[in-house]
Amino acid sequence: MPAALAWGLIRPEQGTEPKLGRIADIEARAADLIPLAPAGYFLAIRLRGASPLLTFSTFPQAWMDAYMERGYMMRDPVTTWALTLGGSIRWSSPFLPDPFGIFREAAKHGLTFGASVATGPVSALTLCSLARGDRDLTDAELAAAKAAVTDLHDLTAPPKALAPDDRAILAALASGKDGGASAARLDELCDLMCVRSPEDAARRARDLKLI
Repeated sequence: MPAALAWGLIRPEQGTEPKLGRIADIEARAADLIPLAPAGYFLAIRLRGASPLLTFSTFPQAWMDAYMERGYMMRDPVTTWALTLGGSIRWSSPFLPDPFGIFREAAKHGLTFGASVATGPVSALTLCSLARGDRDLTDAELAAAKAAVTDLHDLTAPPKALAPDDRAILAALASGKDGGASAARLDELCDLMCVRSPEDAARRARDLKLI
């Protein structure tokens, strides 16, 4: 289920930026989804409204483009299921009706069989869809996907509170000032907030009412 991006879509083959501690752990765990989804997967971590903190995708770009251009998200049966039930489910389940034929359209792009996993509250939902071209995911594969998605949700949990110095730096950044912090300290704050830029760190801290 593609969605709007908070700070960029990551395709595993790119990986050109330096990896910080938490980001490296997140990308390593997300890579565990690749063998489970030979036709591709889409992962949106900690959605707030339609904007995730982080997304990963190996879905075909043509399908991503069609999904967004045709406004499928609001008609996607996975969206309704994730927001109301969650857990894990195969797309072939009779409990996942598809009156708008989204799965049929996905199959035209090689996403013939699939499953989805959703965890977390509606205010910070993590959702992953995985696809194959040959068969449904086995119970063991679906369990492995659920474990990975749960780990990724937990890895990106925000701090419950900020140290006074951190709060001061991020508050300064949020107000358009530089905060007087070194580049190394800003990198640490980005890692703490699980984002890639100081501006995004300040934005996330403000959204979470930490500053």
